Amino acid sequence: RPKVLGFSPSKTWLFLSPQATAMGESFSRTAQACWDPEGTASLVRRKKAQRAAINQYTELLNRLEQCRGGADQEGVMAEIKRVDREMMGKQEGKFWDMLQDHSDWPSIREKRTRLQV
Repeated sequence: RPKVLGFSPSKTWLFLSPQATAMGESFSRTAQACWDPEGTASLVRRKKAQRAAINQYTELLNRLEQCRGGADQEGVMAEIKRVDREMMGKQEGKFWDMLQDHSDWPSIREKRTRLQV
C-alpha cells in the first residue's frame, strides 16, 4: 500500500510507492558506499565470510545427523573441530565472536548442543 508523501499546492495527494521506498534505501546504501568505500567493502567481505562459515557448519552438522556412528561420525566430528579452530583463529578471534553474534548462529548452537558437538 502506498504511503502518503505530502500535499501539493494543487491539492492533489502525492503518494510514495513501495518501489520509491526501496529506491530510497538503495540510495542510502549507495551514498554510504561512496562516502566510505573501504568500510563498505570490509562489511561485504565480513558478511560473505560469515555466510560461508554458517553454510559450512550447517552442512557438517547435517552430515553428522545422517551418520550411523563409527568412523563416519568420528570423521565429521574431527572436521567440525578443525573448522572450529580455523574460525577461532581468524582475525585474532574477532571473527569467531562476530560469527556467534550472527542472527543464524543460535540455530547452529542449538543443533551442536543437540548433537553433543
